[in-house]
Amino acid sequence: MSKPWQTRSLSQNVLEGLDDLPPLSPLQPVSEEEAVQIIADPPLPPSSFTLRDYVDHSETLQKLVLLGVDLSKIEKHPDAANLLLRLDFEKDIKQILLFLKDLGIEDNQLGTFFTKNYAIFSEDLENLKTRVAYLQSKNFSKADIAQMVRNAPFLLSFSVERLDNRLGFFQKELELSVKKVYRLELGFKHNEIQHMITKIPKMLTANKRKLTETFDYVHNVMRVPHHIIVKFPQVFNTRLFKVKERHLFLTYLGRAQYDPAKPNYISLDKLVSMPDEIFCEEMAKASVQDFEKFLKTL
Repeated sequence: MSKPWQTRSLSQNVLEGLDDLPPLSPLQPVSEEEAVQIIADPPLPPSSFTLRDYVDHSETLQKLVLLGVDLSKIEKHPDAANLLLRLDFEKDIKQILLFLKDLGIEDNQLGTFFTKNYAIFSEDLENLKTRVAYLQSKNFSKADIAQMVRNAPFLLSFSVERLDNRLGFFQKELELSVKKVYRLELGFKHNEIQHMITKIPKMLTANKRKLTETFDYVHNVMRVPHHIIVKFPQVFNTRLFKVKERHLFLTYLGRAQYDPAKPNYISLDKLVSMPDEIFCEEMAKASVQDFEKFLKTL
């Protein structure tokens, strides 16, 4: 009975022997038995009605499928299929992929995005960056832009000139809708709405539910009147839980006073913008430790 080390030695000898064999010549005759055992890779189909026929031969298509791209929808557009088959993943796609991820598009959203806007792969990366910079110049935050791109995948494929026209239309329609909410549901006057939107353009893209919940708390719980809220619309741009925590702490201390005509006035602006240290020291007249202990009781 052979020992384990003897078996390994025999295997090594066999492998070394194979290394010594001369390479086969392409002109060397092949026997019938050898011929039937040769399995050639299937050739690329000269034409096809489906991209599935190409997936096994294309690393780019394979990686797009892994990202969640629905090739069955893209192949309905012959120009799209031809585009994808010409692309190299590392050279043509990866940089746009990283650009979108940096913009805020999540991994699980990329497949849907590329399925709808496969044409973005033919865009110059610098042009895409220029369009994002344009949106930022219009006071849209990175989070705003990411949301807009998710909802309208073709947005970044527009030139700056066309984007300007589309954005103007988008803002006009959105402004009419948002103003209606402010006027009818929240009770603000037309000039008050215009003032707030001019000061905080992001209010145009605010979630209606978040908007109404913030207003309800500030106006009905904190008892801050409309004309005071109008002066400090930043409150609509703040997480509601932060407003609640600070208001409840001030109430606990007997310092929740938001009327500028009375002593110990707390402005909404400072309430929502100051870091905890300054909020505690200047407004609550307490320590950060006291604030943290209070929050644990909520």
